[in-house]
Amino acid sequence: MGYNQIDCFKIHLTILRVLGVWPEENPSICYIYFSRIFVFIFTVLYVIIYTMNFYFLPQQLEIFAEELIFYFTNVGALSKALAFIFLRDKVKKMLDMLESEMFQTDNPEEVKLIEKAKEKSLFYWKITFGLSVSANTVNVFLPFVLHLIFSIKLEFPVCRYSFIPEQYEAIFLYPAYLYQSIGITSHMLYNVNIDTFLLGVMFLAMAQLDILDRKLRKVTDVCVNVDAPRGSIDKMIDDQNAVLEINKCIKHYDAVCEYCKLIQEAFSEILFVLFSSGSCKICMCLFRFTMPAETQYFVFLTLYIVVMTLQVMVPCWFGSRLIEKSSQITFAVYDCDWTPRCRRFKSNLRLLVERANRPIIIKGGKMFLLSLATFTAIMNSSYSFFALLRNVQTR
Repeated sequence: MGYNQIDCFKIHLTILRVLGVWPEENPSICYIYFSRIFVFIFTVLYVIIYTMNFYFLPQQLEIFAEELIFYFTNVGALSKALAFIFLRDKVKKMLDMLESEMFQTDNPEEVKLIEKAKEKSLFYWKITFGLSVSANTVNVFLPFVLHLIFSIKLEFPVCRYSFIPEQYEAIFLYPAYLYQSIGITSHMLYNVNIDTFLLGVMFLAMAQLDILDRKLRKVTDVCVNVDAPRGSIDKMIDDQNAVLEINKCIKHYDAVCEYCKLIQEAFSEILFVLFSSGSCKICMCLFRFTMPAETQYFVFLTLYIVVMTLQVMVPCWFGSRLIEKSSQITFAVYDCDWTPRCRRFKSNLRLLVERANRPIIIKGGKMFLLSLATFTAIMNSSYSFFALLRNVQTR
């Protein structure tokens, strides 16, 4: 056995446990109630109130566009939290597979590949967490501090609660601000940790494909009696060893396919909501650029649209990388010294090639393929929606 591969997810799962969506093996009754109450109040109820608020907004297109920018992000966070709660068993099964004997190795080169994937996962988490916390601090906590020090008018960090009567605005200002602040901070943490968790499990899947690629290229290295005549005992021993090795590679490939299937089952709904709302978020940001606003708001919009674009592009990019690496398996198979091997070895080799001819893919909602082609389609649809809104606006 090797070592823990899933320790790179320790920080993700710790934060998600605090947020109530990843309990321990035998959670206490207090944690169960805390989880249900926290998720309902700051995720489910939060989005319900946000949705209800649209009914009370002034009938102005620019106000609706501004409110919709954050709305789709909050809906995405809600889908991620609920998916982690209801599909927790699939996520646990996926983590158990990573710790299974099939995915363990003692080879230094293969260990290096896994370590590289783990480091990449933690690197992306640190970058995403740092940027997100900085942006959330500027958007939520800095205005409150400036309000306390310089008595600047305090605006809600996410959306204006238009259903609150004017005479009660002063009474509900601080409670509503606190509620929105906790809500948007928890949503930010859901987005950061679940998005980077998805990238992490994909990195480890690609590391396993790299290991399999390496094994296939050296699958016949177990044959030490290269010059042994056909029919000799040495030749038979070499063929038997080669068959055992190719069978291990087939089982390894099947395990990687099963692992990627679990990734799709666990994250299918999350990816579907991400891609469905991605074009809407980018479209609303583009549309808001066409309306007057202060300079700092345009700076915020620029940063926000870049982050939303990366949120869609990064998983699509690595989805394409996963497809490419799985497609390379068919080429790695024929890089070994397979021609002098026995008929059984060649039959098993052909079986692996037939399976690998269908690349490993991950889909969101069984509709959106995780690839750069999907990212291009999302960007095209964003611009199409934007052009439609501009046409309606100019009439």
